[in-house]
Order: sequence, then structure tokens, then C-alpha cells
Amino acid sequence: MKGSQAQWATAGFGGIKPASRSKVSPPKIFLCIALSLMVVAIARPRWGTEKQVTFERSREVIIAMDLSKSMLAEDIKPNRLERAKLVVEGMLESLQGESVGLIVFAGSAFLQSPMSPDYQILRGFLKDINPSYIPQGGTDFEQMLSTALDSFEQSDGMADRFLIVISDGESLDSGWEENARKLKEENVQAICLGFGTREGSFIPDGNGGYQKTPEGAVVLSKLEPKTLQKLAQITGGIYREASVWVDLPALVEETVERGKASLNEREREVAEIERYHYFLAPGLLALLISIYWEFPALPKPRTIKTKAAA
Repeated sequence: MKGSQAQWATAGFGGIKPASRSKVSPPKIFLCIALSLMVVAIARPRWGTEKQVTFERSREVIIAMDLSKSMLAEDIKPNRLERAKLVVEGMLESLQGESVGLIVFAGSAFLQSPMSPDYQILRGFLKDINPSYIPQGGTDFEQMLSTALDSFEQSDGMADRFLIVISDGESLDSGWEENARKLKEENVQAICLGFGTREGSFIPDGNGGYQKTPEGAVVLSKLEPKTLQKLAQITGGIYREASVWVDLPALVEETVERGKASLNEREREVAEIERYHYFLAPGLLALLISIYWEFPALPKPRTIKTKAAA
């Protein structure tokens, strides 16, 4: 009886030999190695250093649109204001997630649209704005820059900041320079676009005639670029005349590149290099090997011969 049991244990049931125990039991060494390597990888070991550029940030853009009556002059067709709207609309088509706001100004200034990545709101305002929005005449750059400062101060300050000023440059006040220096301190660069020509044009009064002085002389409005040029210079920005079409998105990119050149050394920092992948990859490989050895060997197919019936 014992002999038959021993013979059965050796031959297995139905002639199937049991799998070797050495193939069923996983080698624990692989599992231990895998766990050890993964623990080291989770600790995120670091050695060596590299320089990382940190000035790549998102953008905040505020458009300051001059709504003084001189923007209705027709030396740029159809007129200065309508051409400015087309330029801004072209810029909005090329933006991808930047926060954009709108300031309108003339003799006073106010924030028409706070900074937002929803450009449809801004397009709605652009379609309707005209000089009647601000009854007070003139072009007050000081009020406009003060409004821009308040708007930028409400943000977190971690983005590249741009103030796009659209005007014919006719400003009689000089107190704006102090606000321009404050913009520079807030890392705001001004992109100034001068709409108009040096020859100038008369300003329509809406009744088929032209604007006149109290003395009865017709007003000739010319592009006065000095204010815009100085504003761009103080803030480290760019000035361009817009008597012909201006590629505003290209100007923004040009300003960004100029900013990168000046920030290249100031905003580089040394960081240690993470090397966790040197341990994670072999750890996963060892884990896969240990899992593979967990599965027993499959029995080989066999042919069963049956005896003929008596």
C-alpha cells in the first residue's frame, strides 16, 4: 500500500507529474531588490546641479484705447479708431489663454473690462466703444496709467505684463511720467502704437463738418509721438507708428524676447538634478521578474491511450 502511494505521488494523478517546487517558489532576492530600489526612487535622490531658466511665465495684457475725438480723424482709413479696433481684433485671434483687459481713456480713464481669458467679452466692448463713452475731452495719460497700475496690482505679479497703449499721442499733461516709472517697478512693459500721420487730418464733428476751436478755426490733428516714445523708453517697451498695418502679436513676441535678454542672467537659478529614474527602472524590472516566477509551470500536453474493451 505504501509502495503504491509512493508510486502515485511520484507519477501524479493520471500520469501528470507535479511541477517542480523550484519553479513554483519565486526567488525572494528579486522581490527584495525591487522593493529596495523603489524605496530609494521614492526618496528622489539628487546629485549634480544644472541651471534652470525661470522667466517663462504666463502673460497679462491690458489694452489702453484712446477715445478722444482726435481718434476719429481719417488720415488712416476708415479712421484711427476703427483701424485700432482691427489691430486689436487681429491680436485676439492669435492669443492662447493670456489674460487681457481693456482701459478706455480720454480726459479721464476707467477700466472697461478686467483682465480675463474670455475674449468674447472684450470683442463685445470693442465693437461699441466710441468717443461718446467719455464726454470729457483731451487725452489724460496720467489717469490712464494710474488705472493700469491699479489693474496690475490686483494680479499675483507672476506673469509677463504688457500695457498696449493705442493713441495719436496728443497729451498736454506731464504728470504721467511718475506713473510710468511705477509701471517699470511693477515689471510692466509698454507697447505704444501711434495711430495717425505726420501730415494729420481734420476731425469730423458728426454733422458733416469738422471740429473747430472756440475761435472758429478748423482743428488739424497730427500724430504726436513724443509721449508714446518716452513711455516706451521708460518702461523698456517698444514704440511703433501704425499709419500702415501693425502686426501686434509680433510686437508682443519681440518685447518678450527683449525682456528675456535682460532677465537671462538675473532669473537663472541652480537646481539639483533628480536621479530617481536610475533606481525606478531597474526596480520595476526586478519586480516583473519576481512576479513572473510566482506563476507555476504549466503541464505539458500528453496523449492518453485507452485499452480496448474486452
